[in-house]
Amino acid sequence: MGKKLKNTVLLIDYENIQDIDLSIIQEHDIEIKIFVGQSQNKIPIELVLSSQKLGQRVEWIQIEGTGSNSLDFHIAFYLGKLSNNNLSFIILSKDKGFEPLIKYLTKQNINCKRIQSLLEILKQKSQDKTQQIDLTEKVLENLAKINNSRPTTRKTLRHHIKSLLLHEKLSESEIDQLVNNLFHEKKVSEVSNKITYHF
Repeated sequence: MGKKLKNTVLLIDYENIQDIDLSIIQEHDIEIKIFVGQSQNKIPIELVLSSQKLGQRVEWIQIEGTGSNSLDFHIAFYLGKLSNNNLSFIILSKDKGFEPLIKYLTKQNINCKRIQSLLEILKQKSQDKTQQIDLTEKVLENLAKINNSRPTTRKTLRHHIKSLLLHEKLSESEIDQLVNNLFHEKKVSEVSNKITYHF
């Protein structure tokens, strides 16, 4: 997976947080939507230039209306609009008013969280990588113990990993990533849909 945070959309509450350095997440494959208030007509040139480097990954959205929660409602609308596409969402805002919405989305199995700094994305990425390494080791240890009854296809291997790590509550993409890790580390290979183990 490298440095990618695939299928992630970052929704920036620019009314709430203006100190934004997009270069921090330049190497991550994140789609970015920057929500700007109707009366916000002065954007720092540094932010404009850094957003241009990210090309089509960045969309500027100037909201309609000037009510106290107008921008929040626009973000909520986009969350609803995009939530059927198996995406994860990050809201950059200091506004705790998003918490009930995030709680509701989580109950609907939609991955969404709020951060107050882009640096939190880098920290989370590091934690995710460590967890992936730990879980891959756990899977390898388990497969080594069941030498005679290992899964023989990618589908059954995936199902085996999902059952083994049931309590981890992994997403479908995280399980796929663990399977891919085994191939990437050359612990397994596949010929004619049949898996061969190399340990």
